Amino acid sequence: MTLDPTELELRQDPLAFFVHLSRTSPDITTFRFASGKEIVFLNHPDLIREVLIERAEEFHKSDMTRAFAGGMGNGILLSEGEFWKQQVRLMRPAFHYKRLEGYAEVMSRFTQEMLSHWQNSEIRHIDEDMNALTLRVVAKCMFDVEAGEDREIMHRAIMLGQKVVGQMVYGWLNLPDWHPAMNRDGIRVVRALNEMVSRHIAYRRERGDLGDDLLSMLLEAQGQPGVELSDRQLRDEVLTVITAGLETTANALIWTWYLLDQNPAVKARLKAEVDSLGKLPGFEDVQRLPYLDQVFKESLRLYPPVWIIGRENVEALELGGMRLPPKTQIVMSQWAAHRDPRFFEHPDEFRPERWTPEFEKSLPRGAYFPFSLGPRVCTGQGFATLEYKLIVATVLQKFDLELARPAPVRPEPNFTLCAHGGLPMRVRRRK
Repeated sequence: MTLDPTELELRQDPLAFFVHLSRTSPDITTFRFASGKEIVFLNHPDLIREVLIERAEEFHKSDMTRAFAGGMGNGILLSEGEFWKQQVRLMRPAFHYKRLEGYAEVMSRFTQEMLSHWQNSEIRHIDEDMNALTLRVVAKCMFDVEAGEDREIMHRAIMLGQKVVGQMVYGWLNLPDWHPAMNRDGIRVVRALNEMVSRHIAYRRERGDLGDDLLSMLLEAQGQPGVELSDRQLRDEVLTVITAGLETTANALIWTWYLLDQNPAVKARLKAEVDSLGKLPGFEDVQRLPYLDQVFKESLRLYPPVWIIGRENVEALELGGMRLPPKTQIVMSQWAAHRDPRFFEHPDEFRPERWTPEFEKSLPRGAYFPFSLGPRVCTGQGFATLEYKLIVATVLQKFDLELARPAPVRPEPNFTLCAHGGLPMRVRRRK
């Protein structure tokens, strides 16, 4: 199936395009980017599950994914095969449940320090605050980096990176002769981050006293027999964790603050729950906040930080009754899938209460995948979930946040789902 010219106009709004496609097309269909490249779109949980879980070995990351994330090098997000499996084995211990308690202390402390700078009734750029906070957390927990100068380098580079990827998304969808070449801004992003990370690697190696963070684990692994891990690869992994760990959690938080502002009854119920703790939340306390868990899941449903996933088949194969030649480009959109009325009643409404155990049990696997699924599921999912919940609960105990610009706020589909124009909010200290 090829879309007619009217439908092609929806490419000016990729999010609306994929929702329209999902609601008017069969379970597997095709469309073309402006470049003429044919894309296969999967529109049913069974097919999404087949690609991401059941036949995952038959698919690699797509050209589109490699282009958008190219600045991260060959990190865990993009590497494939046995090399990817090695990297997962090396990095997974840094995200083990037993380590999360130590990370929780850092998350809570940094959140309280951020709030100590908030003045009652002032307008804060919450998007900038959340980006700065999550960057500080991931830099400290994963790489033991606290220097303000380095955080500023990372912050500026990642903000510029969002702009670059936004241009790339536009190019994929709208420019017939566009190709994923890195422009000057992109080169500046990569160079600044590379220099910073390389400096920290050299300093840590020279110092010789390895700690308990991810960078220390990777440096120690370099000397192990059978481990293929060059300094360049080590740098790529550091960049991947910084970028992915910052943007996804920050945007999840940003959209949650927006949704809570637009849904005062939900905010009131959530505030009552976090107040019932009677103290600032810690590692064990997040397990005692079931409504916060529902808000978390519903926020990721409506505004998934990763809004689209790309794959390509390694060999020719059949999928959903369609014969695909090698390297066919396949896309699955969380933004569209999470709004599928076949599986989510009133899909455009923010209803945290829908996330009951019974509902989750009835939901087909592949209908909801904010962290992806299968062997390539996000390695840092537990870390991100804990960070999100601690930040939301801590902020809500101390401040009310009110949107300081006209609603609605338009989502901007870059590498992650950003809030177009930022999110200025008035912060009022709670008594």
